[in-house]
Amino acid sequence: MIEAAPFKSFICKVASRCNLDCDYCYVYHHADQSWRRQPHRMSVETAARLGQRINEHALAHGLPQADIILHGGEPLLLGVDYLRTLFETVTRHAPDVRIRWNGQTNGVLYTEEVLAFCQEWELSFGLSMDGPRSVQDLHRLDHAGRSSFDAVERAIALLQTAPRLWGGILAVVDLAADPLETYSYFRSLGPSSVDFLLPLGHHDRRPPGKDSPETTPYADWLLPIFDVWYAEKPQPIRIRRFRDIIALFLGATQSSEEWGLQPVDFVVVETNGEIQAVDTLKVTHPGACDLGMNLFDHSFDDALTSPKVRARQDSWATLSDTCRACDLVRICGGGYFPQRYSRENGFANPSVYCADLTKLIRTITRTVRTDLRSLARRDEGHIR
Repeated sequence: MIEAAPFKSFICKVASRCNLDCDYCYVYHHADQSWRRQPHRMSVETAARLGQRINEHALAHGLPQADIILHGGEPLLLGVDYLRTLFETVTRHAPDVRIRWNGQTNGVLYTEEVLAFCQEWELSFGLSMDGPRSVQDLHRLDHAGRSSFDAVERAIALLQTAPRLWGGILAVVDLAADPLETYSYFRSLGPSSVDFLLPLGHHDRRPPGKDSPETTPYADWLLPIFDVWYAEKPQPIRIRRFRDIIALFLGATQSSEEWGLQPVDFVVVETNGEIQAVDTLKVTHPGACDLGMNLFDHSFDDALTSPKVRARQDSWATLSDTCRACDLVRICGGGYFPQRYSRENGFANPSVYCADLTKLIRTITRTVRTDLRSLARRDEGHIR
C-alpha cells in the first residue's frame, strides 16, 4: 500500500440546487439522488468548520496553500453577499494556509457584480458550456426548457475582460455536434483552455452512441479537432485531453484526474458538511461517494484512511488484469474511474471508453513520435 498523499484541493458543494436542468448531469440525472436531502446552501457554521479542517490538514502536512473549488449545483445561486460571508468565514478559520479560490459555473448568473467580487477575492471560474447555440441547446436548458445560450455569452463577454479570472471551458461531447464547428467557436472566444469531457457512463449505462465496447465514436469525434489544433503553432488554447496524452507519452508523471496513475489529491465536501469521495461516482450506484464522515466529527486525515479514498490513491491496485497488461496504462491510467464500473465487477474493468482511448492515444502519440523523428533528422543535418 502506498503512502497516502494529502489533499491539496477541496471541492465544496456550496449550493445543492441548480438553475439549469442539463439532462446528462451526474448530480441530478443519474443513480445517486442524495442531493435531495442536502440543504440548499452551505451554512456559515459548516464553512467555519471547513476552514478549521483545512487549516489542521495543511499544518499536519506542511502545505502552504490549498485550493477550494466552489461547486454545486450552481454556486452563484448563493449571491455575492452570502459568498463573501462564506469566504470571510473560511479564511478567518484557516489562518495558517493560503486559500486559492476557484469555481465552476454555468455562467447564467455571472454578472458585473460577480466579476467585481471575483476581482476582490482573486476567484477564478471555469465555465461549463458545450458549444455554439445549436450545441448548447441540445442539453443545457433551464427547468422550463429555455435556452441558456444568451446568458452564457453575456458571461463570456465579462470573462474576456478579466482573462486571469477565467479558468477555461468544460464542454461535454455530443456526437450530434460538428466537432470542427464546436472547436472553431470555442477558439473564437479566446479561453485559456478547453476540456472536452466524455459523457459520464459505464458498462451498465453506456454513453450515447457507444453501441458496443469495440466502437470508437468519441475518438472519431475528437481526432479531427486534434489534427487542426496540433497543426497550429503555437496552439492558441490548451486542450487538456490532448496535452495530458502528449505530456504522459513524453515522460510526465502528473496530469489531470482522468489520465495517468498519480494519486487523486482532492476530496469533496457536501453542502451539509459530509466528506465524500469524488462526486462523479454518483453515476454508478447510490452511496458510491459516501465515506461515512463529516467535517464536525472527522478530519481530512481520517478521510485519507477510507478504502474509497485509498482506492483512488493507489491507482495500480484498482486496475483490472487487462489494464495492467496493456502498454498504454501509464497514459490512460485504466480510464476514468467511474467509467470502469459494472455491477458484476465493480471498478475492476477497463473503461467503457477503452477502444476510444486506445485509438486516441495511439493516433496522437504516433503523430508526436513522427514529429520528434523529423526534428531529430533535421538537427542531425544541421550538425553535419
